[in-house]
Amino acid sequence: MKRFLMVIAAMAAFSITTQPVLADDSHHPKAEAQKSYAVKGEVVVVDKTAGKVKLKHEAVPELDWPAMTMFFPVADKAQLDTLEVGDQVNFEFVKNSNGPLITQIKAAK
Repeated sequence: MKRFLMVIAAMAAFSITTQPVLADDSHHPKAEAQKSYAVKGEVVVVDKTAGKVKLKHEAVPELDWPAMTMFFPVADKAQLDTLEVGDQVNFEFVKNSNGPLITQIKAAK
């Protein structure tokens, strides 16, 4: 019985000294919603196999990017099915550790 009480006391002491630590993700980038950037551009190349599109796009002041032409990977390759070279497009992308990623793209009307 003495041993049982010692075990219970030890467990109680251990549980008091080892409070669970809840993760505070407020300072981690993953916890923040990814910033999305809306941009206009023109389709230069559509590479459906690789799942990317080359766009001549306007400047993105929030990122200090000038207007330029570059490839963007697309999150959903099916969005490339409706694009053709020369199309004027509106697109949204996020910037993650691998670079920019288009989340939405469609021909401008």
